[in-house]
Amino acid sequence: MDSIKLEDLKDKISVEYEFQGNSGLKYVDNFKSITDADSTSVVWCSPDRSDKQQLVEQTSAGIIICDSSIELTDSLLKEKSFIIVDNPKLVYSRLLRSIISSKFQPGIHKTATIHPDAEIDASVYIGPNCYIGVCKIEADTIIHGNNFIYDGTSIGKNVIIEAGAVLGAEGFGMAKTADGEWERFPHIGGLEIKDNVEIGAGTTIDRGTLDNTIIGKGTKVSKSVHISHNVRIGENCLITGGVSIAGSTSIGNNVWISPNATLLNKIAIGNNVFIAIGAIVTQDIQDNFQALGRKILPKS
Repeated sequence: MDSIKLEDLKDKISVEYEFQGNSGLKYVDNFKSITDADSTSVVWCSPDRSDKQQLVEQTSAGIIICDSSIELTDSLLKEKSFIIVDNPKLVYSRLLRSIISSKFQPGIHKTATIHPDAEIDASVYIGPNCYIGVCKIEADTIIHGNNFIYDGTSIGKNVIIEAGAVLGAEGFGMAKTADGEWERFPHIGGLEIKDNVEIGAGTTIDRGTLDNTIIGKGTKVSKSVHISHNVRIGENCLITGGVSIAGSTSIGNNVWISPNATLLNKIAIGNNVFIAIGAIVTQDIQDNFQALGRKILPKS
């Protein structure tokens, strides 16, 4: 990145903050981790770390974004600059985003295949080798390369879809004949992806059988996740890598599902639920509970 003056950097902070320390710093020119910084770096320090004071004292960073739990000694204030906020990570993230410009400009890559009946806002980016069926894609969405998006998928505003996702495919629904053979159940539902959702690379999300599969506003889905037909996920959930959610399961708001968890079909997960790494969830979970292994317990 280009160098940026300290005063210009402070102007980009959108929350209340307190500045303390060495005001003689003229500019910064990089964002790095607190352990790998140099004198012109901007870093952040997590309030949750047990070694945060030591990290702040040892870093070479010129500017440290931290909370008020750091003891700002005279020697620290002489050597370094501090931007004190309530949520250092969020402020650092927003600051970095405001400075590092997006690599993706609106437009459709020449190798992408777009159905003529697709409705795509002019501000959308679609990367190489994508297939977009009869879909609706709203403003400022970014679709990386090698995605396959089936007919009947609607994608909201400010959505990010990483490479290699398959969205809106027919789910694994079968009906058994009198002869014991399996016949595929037609899927005429769609897939709704609401505003500000992120879908990780290699993730698959099936369309609904009769009604739609729904991914709620602000939910973030990591890589190699499978979400089956008719699943309904609420707002601001975090679904991490390798999770498998079976069909017709409903998930509330603000739910955290850790890596490699598996959720049975047709269960209901409440709001503010935490599901631990590798948990196997075979029953409903009420609001503010957690799943650890096969146990369902109140959140502490």
